[in-house]
Amino acid sequence: MTMNIRDSVLAQVEEKIAAGESLSGAIQAEADAHAALQEATAAVARARTNALRTGWTEAELKKLGLVPNTTTARSRKARGSKAATAPAVQNDDHS
Repeated sequence: MTMNIRDSVLAQVEEKIAAGESLSGAIQAEADAHAALQEATAAVARARTNALRTGWTEAELKKLGLVPNTTTARSRKARGSKAATAPAVQNDDHS
């Protein structure tokens, strides 16, 4: 009987560890994607500045559809406001 308890508890701990490792990986992937987005946004800004410096006008760039992507700013705001309303995790450990 003791072995069944040990096996059961070990299985639960292993499941928790796997879930924690999965969450850690997802958080790192999100951070990497956010860094890549920031780098890409900076590259767009540099390229746009260079295009304007070499003679392109805003009107010409707009006519060609080469306008800044404003949806990323909106999605970050929406995500931020959603996070602010997320429920807090409660700790039921009263020791």
